[in-house]
Amino acid sequence: MKKLTKTLLINWLYYEKELVSFDTINFLTGKTASGKTTFIDALQIVLLGELSGRNFNKAANESSERTLRGYLRANMDNNNPYSRKGRSFESYIACEFSDDFSGKPFTIGVVFDCYNDGGERHQFFSYDGPIPDNCFIENRKPMDISELRTYIKTNYKSRGEMYDSNKKYKSAIAAKWNIHTDQIFGMLKKAVSFRPIVDIQRFITENVCDLPDRPDITAMQQNIQDYKHQERLAQRQEEKQSALQNIKELYLRSERALNQVRIHQYLFIRAGKQIEESVVQKLENERRDKTKLSVELKARYEALEGEINDLNKRLEQLISDRANSDVFRERERLEQQKVLLESEHRRLSGELKNAAQDLRLEAFQWLGFCSKLSSGENTVDHAFDMSHLTACSERLQVQLKKVEQFSPEDFGRIELSVFEALQQAMRAFKNQLDESYYNADKLLSEKKQEYDSNSAAIAKLHKGFKDYDKRLLRLRQTIEEELCKRFGQGARIHILADLLEILDETWQGAIEGYLNTQKFYLLVEPAHYQAALHVLNDAKRREDLHGYGLVDIGKLRENEKLRQNPNSLAAVVETKNPLARSYIDYLLGRVVRCMEVSELRKYRTAVTPEGMLYQGYVARPLSRVLMNDAYIGKLAIKKRLERLELAQQTLSETIKMIQSTRDLLSKHKEKEPLITERYVQTIIRDSIEKFSRTEALSVQLTDLSKAYDALDLTWLAKISDVIESVRKDLKSKLGEKEQCSNQRELCKNRLHELEYKDLSDHYQALQKKEDELGDLFSPEYTEKIGEPRYQEELQRLKTANSIFNNFGHSRQEQSKKEYDESRKKLVYARRDYVNSYPPCRFVPDAMGNDEFAAELQRLSESELPKYKEKIQKARESAFEQFQNDFLAKLKTNIDTVQAQVRDLNRALQKAQFGTDSYRFIITRHPDYAEYYDMIMDPDLMEESGGLFSFSFINRYGALIETLFSRIVSSDDSQLNERKQSELQANIQRYTDYRTYLHFDLETTDQNGNVQLLSKTLNTKSGGETQTPFYIAILASFAQIYRVNDASSFGNTMRLIIFDEAFNKMDSERIVESIRLLRKMKLQVVICTPPDKLPDIMPEADRTLLVLKDGYRMQILPWSKDLEAMLDE
Repeated sequence: MKKLTKTLLINWLYYEKELVSFDTINFLTGKTASGKTTFIDALQIVLLGELSGRNFNKAANESSERTLRGYLRANMDNNNPYSRKGRSFESYIACEFSDDFSGKPFTIGVVFDCYNDGGERHQFFSYDGPIPDNCFIENRKPMDISELRTYIKTNYKSRGEMYDSNKKYKSAIAAKWNIHTDQIFGMLKKAVSFRPIVDIQRFITENVCDLPDRPDITAMQQNIQDYKHQERLAQRQEEKQSALQNIKELYLRSERALNQVRIHQYLFIRAGKQIEESVVQKLENERRDKTKLSVELKARYEALEGEINDLNKRLEQLISDRANSDVFRERERLEQQKVLLESEHRRLSGELKNAAQDLRLEAFQWLGFCSKLSSGENTVDHAFDMSHLTACSERLQVQLKKVEQFSPEDFGRIELSVFEALQQAMRAFKNQLDESYYNADKLLSEKKQEYDSNSAAIAKLHKGFKDYDKRLLRLRQTIEEELCKRFGQGARIHILADLLEILDETWQGAIEGYLNTQKFYLLVEPAHYQAALHVLNDAKRREDLHGYGLVDIGKLRENEKLRQNPNSLAAVVETKNPLARSYIDYLLGRVVRCMEVSELRKYRTAVTPEGMLYQGYVARPLSRVLMNDAYIGKLAIKKRLERLELAQQTLSETIKMIQSTRDLLSKHKEKEPLITERYVQTIIRDSIEKFSRTEALSVQLTDLSKAYDALDLTWLAKISDVIESVRKDLKSKLGEKEQCSNQRELCKNRLHELEYKDLSDHYQALQKKEDELGDLFSPEYTEKIGEPRYQEELQRLKTANSIFNNFGHSRQEQSKKEYDESRKKLVYARRDYVNSYPPCRFVPDAMGNDEFAAELQRLSESELPKYKEKIQKARESAFEQFQNDFLAKLKTNIDTVQAQVRDLNRALQKAQFGTDSYRFIITRHPDYAEYYDMIMDPDLMEESGGLFSFSFINRYGALIETLFSRIVSSDDSQLNERKQSELQANIQRYTDYRTYLHFDLETTDQNGNVQLLSKTLNTKSGGETQTPFYIAILASFAQIYRVNDASSFGNTMRLIIFDEAFNKMDSERIVESIRLLRKMKLQVVICTPPDKLPDIMPEADRTLLVLKDGYRMQILPWSKDLEAMLDE
């Protein structure tokens, strides 16, 4: 047994120099943060040969940020006065082991040279000897790396070594511990962190069992790939054969489609030829008929020309005889004169009719306008004077009614003076119309200005401002600015109305009316009055300020005795301004309020609420406008708003009416009258003269009619009838001649068209059809295939036209499309074959199929049989290697692990934990049960036929193929990253014996109740969970340390380190755990909190107390004296 006896720490965090001795069962205790974990982390560096901070403080705090540099420099706390930051120094961690078998010690450790610039350098070391008495300190300074190397070389020569790499160090210390598996380092890490088991399967396979070597399947993979390659090649040949067979069928289908195209084409052209022959024959017949008709029409045309010449000569003679007669000449003269007179009469009557129509329209329009004016529609005569316009309108209507129904005959009945009187009435009306329009437009503008002014006043009132006259406001501002300049900002000017409040609303109107414009007077302090008066005097020169005044309160108070009658108007007027009070008392203090008019005469000055004023012995009513025009008091704004808004409504209606009247007047104002002085003197006078002329023309026409009736027209009528008869005959003959001429022209044109176009075209078309047949089809094809088929179709369809239509373009396009599709499929299949099976130089679009047919024959008769023979041989080789290199080795691994578990279980039978016993369970994994059965199948034994036995292949053939596909790449080509990763994962999985096994830990209590750890792992308390872990990890260490081997091979290190162990176990479990450690002959260093000491100390060989005093740590053997320090 190789046992840890001492550990040395120099300059490790707050441990300056600490040499700790150990026994078999060692407990390390102390308060939280006293330095227990710091010590454990130092041990881990030496035992694991690793400097990574990932291993630090695992049990104490998973998220700890402790680092190697922090431990070395002691700078985890900035307040540490002993911090080694910025200094050069050396640190040591060394462990001394004793060998019971040889009786000699050996030491392993690490030394750090740390520099003042923050850098450091380390080196692991080992030698066969104890930790020296000087603890590597010479001249009060620890040895550096170079000095230590010299020390080891001098004292131990070949029995000591400084290691250049952590890997070499780990191999060396494993050899010194007599342990030949790297599992020890992983187990030491797990023990320190002491976390409960989460995955029992992984824990057992990694820590309890020695991992057998995985099967090397490289050669097997190659053989399987060769076998699969041969299979793929054979499959490729079969695919080629299938593709070539398909090409052959497509070629035959294409040839059938091509023959169909050719026969349809032949039938179409042959039928077209026969149709052209029929057309040519028909056109030849027509040319013969047209030639004969042309001769007949020429003879008829010449005969008609002779007859027409005779009729023309006779007609000329008859017309000459009639023209030379006296009666004919007289009738012509009378008719010409009548035409002239009738034309003039129509012209003059039309002009008279138009003139009469213009007069009626003019009368209608102006009468309508005058009627509107007379009825008062759309007029506002109450707003301005319309009486003159109305009077003119009435006078105009009297004159207009005289021509309202005017007709052309009235030009002969009505005197010129009537039109002159109408013209004068129209002129007077038009002048008055212009004046009325001007008045309406002016009034409309004034009303709109008034409306806009009221709107502005209403807007101000809505904002709470009274609508004072702008002149008053400008005057107040001017005076106030001047006074402020002279007397400072305190000078203010007030309008009297703004300072007053009427207490009794009943007297509002009376007060407003009585004060009149005095309520707008300005009040100024008596001291400022003279200055204000000069400003007023200057202002009145610039604009009209009548109605506005400046009250001289100073003079008023000097000259007047201001007494207020309790019944006066002043009594109901309230003001807080003393100036306003004085002036109101002066104005209203003697005006008595009377509720009835009968009371007025009792007083010198009195007034009623309705505004009847008695003053100076005169009674008179106050202006209603002034009474309603409220400016005084809080209600003034509201009353003014009500009055102005009501006024705005009335004003809006008035504006609409004025606008309507103005628009009406505007329409006729711009219209110029037709009946002017010039119109009367020209148009009317001329029309009267025209009417007289029409009367005279009527008399002349009557006389002409009488003279015409007196003529004897008997002979003239007879000769005219004869002339008409000859003309009729001549017209008929001319019609016949024209018809004959047209027929000759049509016949001539048709003959020309037949000879030079139709016959020529159809002869050419016929020749073209014959040429097409000759070019496209050989005489042999025509004789043996084309013509027989044509005769069949002619017998079936009866006519060439039916054949032509049946096998026309649509039918040919369909057959051509069928051929193109079959040809396209063929070319695609060929191209796909050429691309899929390189190198292939066949021509995909060749018309023949010789190359592909020859290749099909070669494959079918020669290539495929050879490949099948190669496949069989490669398959037998691959399966044989699969059996020997894969299945047999996996079976051996499984058998080995099962044997190891059986050995471990035998050891556990002797090491009960209290009343419970434990046993490791190994069964086949349910997810890989088929694979397990195949691996362990007895048929794999050679004497049973092995892998090639019929029964084995029948049961596992598909499974073997599935396995091959997962652990062997599909071909020799480069795999993508994902496929490569998936393949490697599968190889790792299926070559690992653990894949096929399921592990568990079975617990049996004193009553024989059995539980599996995998079932209860997440349901038990912390202590119950720690116990199986404790058993499993102890069993793992026992297996690695070979504790039951009494030979030199069993002379191994037995050390286990637990940090924060037993923290969730009860006392009974803790005692049983320690006893189990002894039974298993293991050495342990257990780091535990002080509260567990009562349970642990009686079982311990050595108890060590970790103390921290400020920034110093030390480890001392337990004693009663130290117990008091721990309690503190």
